[in-house]
Amino acid sequence: MKTKVEPNKLITLRNPRSPISEQFRNIRTNLDFSNMNLAHQTIMITSADPATGKSTIAANLAVVCANNGKKTLLIDADLRKPSQSRYFPSANGSGLTDELIGRIPWTDSVITTDIDNLFVLSAGTIPPSPAELLASPAFKALLKTLSENFDQIIIDTPPVLAVTDAQIIATLVDGTLLVVRSKYTKVENAKKTISKLQTNHANIIGCILNQVKSKEENYYY
Repeated sequence: MKTKVEPNKLITLRNPRSPISEQFRNIRTNLDFSNMNLAHQTIMITSADPATGKSTIAANLAVVCANNGKKTLLIDADLRKPSQSRYFPSANGSGLTDELIGRIPWTDSVITTDIDNLFVLSAGTIPPSPAELLASPAFKALLKTLSENFDQIIIDTPPVLAVTDAQIIATLVDGTLLVVRSKYTKVENAKKTISKLQTNHANIIGCILNQVKSKEENYYY
């Protein structure tokens, strides 16, 4: 299946020369050079609370990684409130959960987009117990298989303080990026989130401060 991306909803497509798009490319570069001795092939994007813009950041980061020539897979692993279908309209059918329960193979659930090198694996059918699926050997095995078929994997996950899903995924990926929304995320919640991730031995490779207002009255990531 091939899906047309919604360019108006992704700044890196709508205005690739904008300062915001440049910041996403800076994030991509920082990921490449943050630790030359460790590969950050699988990266989880999470936050402390909802409404921080993490899903938008995950989608835009996936776009710039694909633009850089990497075969990139964006996984919507927020199995409780998936949102990547806002940017990729066809990503609202079968997907991750359907693959994990053996309903369809991953080769049939991964969606090809109209952006070169960019692929999407939607959340799929919302399950009754998302944490159990993500903690299953099937999910670990799937990540291993996908890592053998894609250069870069970006995983959009639920907020850490809301459910345990992100903490589970953090133990399986190469790195975790924490999204903090300016004048919204409480310092105490950010500290709790970092503590929970560290308890699960997550490799926190950075933090993205979102929606910082510049002197020119523009919003930068």
